[in-house]
Amino acid sequence: MGEGADVLEITDLPQADQDAIATTLINLVSGFRERDAEKLVGIYSHDADWVNAFGTVQKGGPAIVEYLRGLFADGNFNAGTVKGPPETSFRVLTPEVVVVSAHLVVEGQLLVGGGTMADRNNFSIRVLQRQADGSWLIVSEMYNDANQQETYAAGS
Repeated sequence: MGEGADVLEITDLPQADQDAIATTLINLVSGFRERDAEKLVGIYSHDADWVNAFGTVQKGGPAIVEYLRGLFADGNFNAGTVKGPPETSFRVLTPEVVVVSAHLVVEGQLLVGGGTMADRNNFSIRVLQRQADGSWLIVSEMYNDANQQETYAAGS
């Protein structure tokens, strides 16, 4: 879209697309909340890229889900709980590509070797793309924890 073009909102997409996007995101959220990687099967594209807040990189839906199976079985990860619902926003780039941003706070996550992490101020971004069959899959997902150290005094 060029300058002056109308901005598409998520509600401007056909209802079938809105429903498919919701299905993918509901499966993502419930899979993480319930620590059930099976709910994540089929929500990532075969060539999706994924980076967590600690710099772990996975490529492709099967590898992402396999990594998350292990993560969901880990006691340190499972000790963390989400403080309140995530703040989420949508940006429609084209009728076939949507960016979903989220912010949440995780408390109580344990560290390897002992101790508890400070509350994680977690931001994430995911790119969903409409597929030929009408489904919407995550093609890119990245998580980031806000760094508590300050390097730029005017930056906050």
